[in-house]
Amino acid sequence: MNLSLEEEKRIFNFLQQQNCCLRCCLRFIGSRTLDCFKDPAEFAKRAGYITEAKDLSSNNELLCMACLGILQNKIQEQVIRNIQVEVEKENYDSETFICALTIPVCINLRERFLHMQCATQLKLPEDTLLALKVKLQNIKDVWKWIVTPKIEQTIKKQLDQSTPSPFLIEIILTCKSNEKECKTLVSMCKETNNTKNKRKRKYNDNRYSRKSIETLMAKITDEEFSQCFTALSFETADSIEVGSIVCSHSSIFIGGRYNKLSRELSQTPWFINGEKKMQTSVQDILCNPIAQVVKAQCIKFLSSGREDVDVRNIYSGRPFAVELINPKVTKITNELLSALVDEINQSSKQVQITSNLKVLSRLDLKRLKEGENIKTKFYRALCLCRNTSKTMVPLEQLNHLKRIKIIQKTPVRVLHRRPLSPRERLIYEMRARWVQPQELQELDITNQTATMFFVLDIKTQAGTYVKEFVHGDFGRTVPNLCDILNTEVDIVALDVTGINLTWP
Repeated sequence: MNLSLEEEKRIFNFLQQQNCCLRCCLRFIGSRTLDCFKDPAEFAKRAGYITEAKDLSSNNELLCMACLGILQNKIQEQVIRNIQVEVEKENYDSETFICALTIPVCINLRERFLHMQCATQLKLPEDTLLALKVKLQNIKDVWKWIVTPKIEQTIKKQLDQSTPSPFLIEIILTCKSNEKECKTLVSMCKETNNTKNKRKRKYNDNRYSRKSIETLMAKITDEEFSQCFTALSFETADSIEVGSIVCSHSSIFIGGRYNKLSRELSQTPWFINGEKKMQTSVQDILCNPIAQVVKAQCIKFLSSGREDVDVRNIYSGRPFAVELINPKVTKITNELLSALVDEINQSSKQVQITSNLKVLSRLDLKRLKEGENIKTKFYRALCLCRNTSKTMVPLEQLNHLKRIKIIQKTPVRVLHRRPLSPRERLIYEMRARWVQPQELQELDITNQTATMFFVLDIKTQAGTYVKEFVHGDFGRTVPNLCDILNTEVDIVALDVTGINLTWP
């Protein structure tokens, strides 16, 4: 149902008498054009709602009973100044932005109260009141129509809501009277329902959240709401305040492949009882230079699996990605990425990037995550046969075994951080050969034991514990190499030689 021009005028004039600003008067009667909110006095005069345009300068505006200043020039100018200061201080390089506005929930109470006042004071029929509620323009939409063009002009960035822009400006507005007005509603609902909270929550900080207040408002009738707030004077002494302006940029992801060339380096920082046990880590070496260049707030290191401290990763390298959270430098060029590769590789002999770095999409990250379960991996292990002779070990038979199914209980060495459960894995194929004495010159091994070393190249399903497959882990991996060769086998050194994943 549409309101007649006479009804609109009556409602408009009544709201003015309640100390509502012209913009709120217009949004209550359903005005929807940018022009009407940009210059409300001139529009109201042309439409015949008022006889002469009032001066809406900051010094001549009375505080609005409906919006508490959100749609008034004084608060808008303050918000824009605060945004300018924050954006210039943080110095994000994004050319676009998007706004998110948070307002006190007491604005919802005031809007409903004014609808009830219109209905009772102007004796509006039920269908007219319903039409009035439907036509009410959302205060956030009106605010964005008015203010975002001014923000664009001030911070020299373009509003982009369609993509949307990854650069977000959050404006949080507060009001001192918010809690008092919400408390009135909550108290009334308890009295109306005549019920007591049987289960008292230990923490009740969220009782005046938007969701909880909107839920209460949906439960009560207009009559109950009117009775609740008849005795309450909606004060307009406490205007809206700018609680905070928060700038943030959505994460960007950069990835590539790395080799770990040290057997004394953890993948991520290693802490025990709050004490860092190693000076650095793969994560520190790879991620810190990238985070510093893009001025990220913090990072998350993602990789396709992980190697133990004493395991190297060689040849093609392990796929990895770094999530750069809230970066300020987001224009990432190929030249910048190449410079980062050079910087990282020159800074450390323990970790080397083996591919070009790339800015990643969400699809790339999905491939990295899925690869953890479907990829195959290649290892090279230096193994030692104990308490037997070389002629007694049927090493050649390993070269003919295919697709061996093994059951692995969680290894003893990781039980402190992983649940105890059996896992079925596949050993696709193996190649084994005895080590020549000259190959062990770099290792401190006596000539008597050198003949009992062999190299095992193995292709496995992702998630296979290779060390435990070699030595059996006290029978927790079945079958294991000890069972197959019918002798005691131990592992001396392990390298990851390949990870079969298309990346980056």
